[in-house]
Amino acid sequence: MKRIIFALTLSLSLAGCLPPAIPNPVSPVSLYDVEATYAIAQAGVDTYVQRYRDGFRCTKTKPESVTNICSRRSVVVKMQNADRVAGIALGRAEAFVRDNPMLDATSVISLAQQAVTGLYQIQQGNP
Repeated sequence: MKRIIFALTLSLSLAGCLPPAIPNPVSPVSLYDVEATYAIAQAGVDTYVQRYRDGFRCTKTKPESVTNICSRRSVVVKMQNADRVAGIALGRAEAFVRDNPMLDATSVISLAQQAVTGLYQIQQGNP
């Protein structure tokens, strides 16, 4: 009986030593914002690549212009690579936020945002 009372007393005294739960400074909304931006950028990539696949390719004799809307192969390759990198970065950020709800996810979300921004810049003609 003395052991039980001692164990209860010890557990109650140690319960006050536990650190309080620290909320994550990055809300899931931050990740959702990056995902929404990626979805918009990816729609542009899909359109550009599909135009290339449909045969609207730029050539040296018919360069890209207002009257000749075409897709360049070099831009398609850059977009596909940037899309792959952005997808991987977003996947890692999602996994980190899901698996570590109490840790700061600022750095992984920032990396995902940078990858999505890189994809968007290629679309704007600023590789």
